[in-house]
Amino acid sequence: MPERQTLRQTAKALGVIETEDSPSIAAEISGRIVKITVDEGAKVTRGDVMVELDNRQQQLELASSEAQLRRFQVLADNQERKYGRLQALARSQSVSNETLQDAAAQLRTYETEVDIATQQLALSRLQLTRTKILSPLDAQVSARHRSVGDYVNPGTTLLDLVATDRLRARLYLPERHAALVKQGQPVELFSPASQQRIQGTVIGTNPAVAGASRVVAVLVGFSNSAGWMPGASVDATIVLDERSNVLVVPKLSIASRHGAQVVFVEEGGVAEERQIDTGWQEGQWVQVLSGLDEEDRVIVDGTYQISDKSTVTVVAEQAP
Repeated sequence: MPERQTLRQTAKALGVIETEDSPSIAAEISGRIVKITVDEGAKVTRGDVMVELDNRQQQLELASSEAQLRRFQVLADNQERKYGRLQALARSQSVSNETLQDAAAQLRTYETEVDIATQQLALSRLQLTRTKILSPLDAQVSARHRSVGDYVNPGTTLLDLVATDRLRARLYLPERHAALVKQGQPVELFSPASQQRIQGTVIGTNPAVAGASRVVAVLVGFSNSAGWMPGASVDATIVLDERSNVLVVPKLSIASRHGAQVVFVEEGGVAEERQIDTGWQEGQWVQVLSGLDEEDRVIVDGTYQISDKSTVTVVAEQAP
């Protein structure tokens, strides 16, 4: 008999696994490498020191900036006390306004110098921190480009990192399916490299169709519970649409007669031909839009060997 099922319209796609984060770590200042704590394949966590540069120059600049700040702070403090005494004398008219104004101007100059020295000290401290190159995220080292003793300049690439806990699949889907792909649709992923299946969801699509191949790139996010690696190939099944409680019959029960799709229904030992309209197909099941009722006894086996009004014997009914 026909039965009610949930059918899914799906599309197959091939693709590749890629990471959301794969930064190239470069030097921010010039210097000679004195230490490298990681090698290719090493795991790092956010904040780990991976490379150290010679910091003697930065240490000297920091000490100089601290001394400069102390110097101007002393001058500013002394000038502030002097200006306070002159203000007291000005109230008794013991000093001229010109002398008081000159003292105030000198105080402002020293205060400005203190501000400049404070900023210079902050910059010196920042430059010192840049002699240690830290990991910006939890990741693995995919490549090491320099060695201890190398002199590097700002922008010189030292290491490449790849985050393996935040992966996504880039799938390539035929353009005829592009309009049916929506964010949030479920996707089943399979990677031959691990022989495991993972459930993901569509997180976006590329708005352009690739030239000669006529495919659309679809991005699928997933939790990397199987330890997949970036660059591995992946097979995917995208659920484009889903319909529940639809009437279906086995694909084997459908025959073609006179350009139409028909099934045969058993009534009192006689096969009655019924023309049907079909919809989706999933596996062995085909949706029936019209032409059948749930109570009809549909003949499954031997459909192509019988005709309308043939005598039939019911051997067994297909289990639902």
